[in-house]
Amino acid sequence: MRRNTYKTVFLVIAALVFTFISIAPVLWMLIGAFKTDVGMMTLPPEWPDFTFWTNFKTFFADFGHFIGNSLIITLGATIVAIGLAVPTAFGLVIFRLKYRNALSDWILSTRMMPPIAAAVPLFIIFNGLGMLNSIPALIITYAGFNLPFAIWVTMSFMKQLPKELIEAMRLEGATWFEVLIFVAIPLSLSGIATVATFVFIFAWNEFLLALFLSGTDSRTLPVVISSFIGTGRVYWANIAVASVIQCIPPIVFAFVMQRHVVSGMTMGAVKD
Repeated sequence: MRRNTYKTVFLVIAALVFTFISIAPVLWMLIGAFKTDVGMMTLPPEWPDFTFWTNFKTFFADFGHFIGNSLIITLGATIVAIGLAVPTAFGLVIFRLKYRNALSDWILSTRMMPPIAAAVPLFIIFNGLGMLNSIPALIITYAGFNLPFAIWVTMSFMKQLPKELIEAMRLEGATWFEVLIFVAIPLSLSGIATVATFVFIFAWNEFLLALFLSGTDSRTLPVVISSFIGTGRVYWANIAVASVIQCIPPIVFAFVMQRHVVSGMTMGAVKD
């Protein structure tokens, strides 16, 4: 009995230690958003003044439009990726194509390419099209890179569709488009919401391609955060404020999609 007690106490202490190590950077970032650059470097550390909103006001005044860029690009890429992934996954699952498995494996394999390998070709292509340093270029790029993942995961949800219901609709004279709109999408809505959440997070946090393809007016928030690190000075207060703002949209999006995501993650987990 005593051995079990010691084991439980040890596990609780270990869990608390690992939890603290995990959340310490987040707490430092949150506290630093309410300090000045000097206050963040003061030893011993000072307790923040949570009524000090000057950093946020200054950031929104100077860099607020870049937050809008990130939202537009991320939402646009998510909509485009989901809009293309759903009918593609539906076709690969429903239609008996000769090389369906090979095609789906090839689609997934394209996601394994590191983004840096496509940065220069994309730069040349968009420059030739006159789309460099534009928001549509980043939307296309993010949608393209997340599309293989979206198709592959959406296929796993589409495979759970009841074949009897699809056959019944076809016998009633429904077209494949009607089957997609009125059966496949409603029944896979939780799975689609799960995929959309992951695509949103991937696109929102992407940095490397945005650094290559964005300009002065089309920069995203991760690129802006990197600009606060200069050769002679690091603007820690701006980094903390921008990092706090960077965390908010994915949390809000995941919270809104929470009900669908939870059910989507368990789809197909239990079979009859």
